[in-house]
Amino acid sequence: MTSIISMMKDRNLINVLGIPMWLYLIWKGDLFYTLFILICCVLALGEFYSIMEKKGAQPLRWFGMGATVFIADYYYIQPIITPHQILGSIIFIILLILILELFSKNENSTINLAATFSGILYVPVLLGTAIDIRQYDLLMDTNLTFAIVLSVWACDSAAFIFGTLYGEKKIMPTISPKKSWVGSISGALASIIVLYCFHYFRFLGEFFDLKDALVLGLISGVFGQLGDFTESLLKRDVGVKDSGTLLAGHGGVLDRFDSLIFACPITYIYIHFFMLY
Repeated sequence: MTSIISMMKDRNLINVLGIPMWLYLIWKGDLFYTLFILICCVLALGEFYSIMEKKGAQPLRWFGMGATVFIADYYYIQPIITPHQILGSIIFIILLILILELFSKNENSTINLAATFSGILYVPVLLGTAIDIRQYDLLMDTNLTFAIVLSVWACDSAAFIFGTLYGEKKIMPTISPKKSWVGSISGALASIIVLYCFHYFRFLGEFFDLKDALVLGLISGVFGQLGDFTESLLKRDVGVKDSGTLLAGHGGVLDRFDSLIFACPITYIYIHFFMLY
């Protein structure tokens, strides 16, 4: 009982300190938010590699962290980087990882390389798009970053509340036994409502119309939950409840950002490939 009370106190402390700080950094934007996402990517990647180590892999941790810095820098300054520089950097990273593994003398090289590459692709490449979206806000005078984060929080809250009250039929019981269809649908609707409110009160900016707001809400509500399920799949495969213990009562950093790891890159694709400037 004492341990449960202590965990709840730690969890509430994380909420009281963490949420306002996160929102403040979104408001500050630019380099402040870039560094915040970079730190989160590094910590989440470390947790991912720890999960992979439980499967017998020996990922090249420090090189993965170095690649994360490069990727974050790309998302921050990408307008001044040419396509040839991007492709050349990717080629350099791939070759260097292969060469380092060649001389590492570690066993299970195939698994080690797969873990190293998949970690880079899963965490900084996907979550790093949050940096680009915040820079997009600065360029287009929008508040999309605020909208995405709040819609994901609304989705999680609605899914938990309605799923707990009315969720009898489970959506993926072998991966996440507690999540239900009612909770999932309620979460998606909550995300759409948040984006609709942002549009209605003109918090989203003048660049997005109602259709865009509804699509973005659907992205956060649907793909955010898919990100949650994907991380649950990884944790269940290795038999762990949380990705880490850094955030007391909340698990690890990867646990807190799993929804954004899917919601942000799909949003990135939508605004850069399906919208006209």
